Amino acid sequence: MQREPAFGAELRRRREAEGISLTELGVRVHYSKGHLSKIESGQKTPTVQLARLCDAAVGAEGELLRLVGDGVAAGAPARELDAVERDGWTLGVTPGGSGFFVPGGEKVPKETEFGMTFGDRATYGGDVTTLAGVFWSRFESARHLAQVSGPAVVLPGVIADTQTLRGLAGNASPEDRPVLWRLAARYAEFAGWMTQEAGDDRMALWWTETAVRMGVLGGDHSLSAYALVRQADVALHAADALTTISLARQAQLDERTPARIRGLAAQREAQGHALAGDHAACRRALDLSAELLGGAESEAGTPELGTTYTPDLSALVGGWCLYDLGLPAEAAEVLDRGVTRFAPDAHRSRARYVTRAALAYGTAGELDRACELMASVLDQLRLIDSATIRHDLRQLTQVLARRQNHAAAREVRQRLVSVLRVPGISPAR
Repeated sequence: MQREPAFGAELRRRREAEGISLTELGVRVHYSKGHLSKIESGQKTPTVQLARLCDAAVGAEGELLRLVGDGVAAGAPARELDAVERDGWTLGVTPGGSGFFVPGGEKVPKETEFGMTFGDRATYGGDVTTLAGVFWSRFESARHLAQVSGPAVVLPGVIADTQTLRGLAGNASPEDRPVLWRLAARYAEFAGWMTQEAGDDRMALWWTETAVRMGVLGGDHSLSAYALVRQADVALHAADALTTISLARQAQLDERTPARIRGLAAQREAQGHALAGDHAACRRALDLSAELLGGAESEAGTPELGTTYTPDLSALVGGWCLYDLGLPAEAAEVLDRGVTRFAPDAHRSRARYVTRAALAYGTAGELDRACELMASVLDQLRLIDSATIRHDLRQLTQVLARRQNHAAAREVRQRLVSVLRVPGISPAR
């Protein structure tokens, strides 16, 4: 337990060197003088977020944050691969009504009400361009559905369509196979994101690797780089800064990779640097991302990878980074401007950044605006059921818990408790 006393001693040294009193530090980071005194003496353990705030307040440029190792350098989630061309997939329903998906080689649940392996015998004798157009339309509908509902609503249809395309591609003529494999790859990548939103990082990474292998079969090698962006996203939400940075940098190495993918990778790198408290590296990565995304060209007839429902993505990611750099007031201002520009039906994307803006406001001590923002999305949060957003919601409940004398904060916190309840898990009796 040497890290916490080392952090406290270094915080005191840097604070005094900057001429900042303990009272003034408390005002800057919105923690009590007594709590900070115990942090400096080693009697209390600093949270990673408090370390970020203190790091920014004394201008430590990440040096303080690195003394608190939790969440800064963890291992990447395990990945498992299967042969997408060979192994069968099964969808089914248990007697209790829950759906399940089983990749090839894994056992189907014993108590299965209904289950079938399908798609392998799918064939189509018409014009593949017409077929592809129909499936692209279904894909866009699925992405729209994901903005207004949860993974449990979206995933069954996406998985079924992925399996159907997998079967069609396997049985198609050599000249028709590439377009069908590319279609299947985009569906599989989307299934990976929805699985991450459902809270299963292991299967999310399985879907991402499956998408890569399907893309290769279709002659689309860009998904290999985008898979690194997706893996970096999983690491980011696990607060693993070093893995986020490493994966994001790997995705940018090949200049033949489309500019949009390299731009998204640079954003993940920036977010990783923000988690690590490196202001300068974060800004460089954000600038590179803006340059790459500004010059990116869309591929005709193919949906763009990454979010298409977030306006001014660069600004919003920049605001996200400011929060992780320990600058919540600046982050709140940037994020608040951005959340006004979302389309009315972009519930999932808007809720993500409204939650982050509310967290920034709450951390900066602006509770009224934090509560106002959260009240506007609480009902939507129940519908979209996002595991990645719940990460920020848990932080927000902790921030609100420190303000028990604030009536609106108490009310919002109570409502958040029900949103944070994991679906399908009953409270202990």
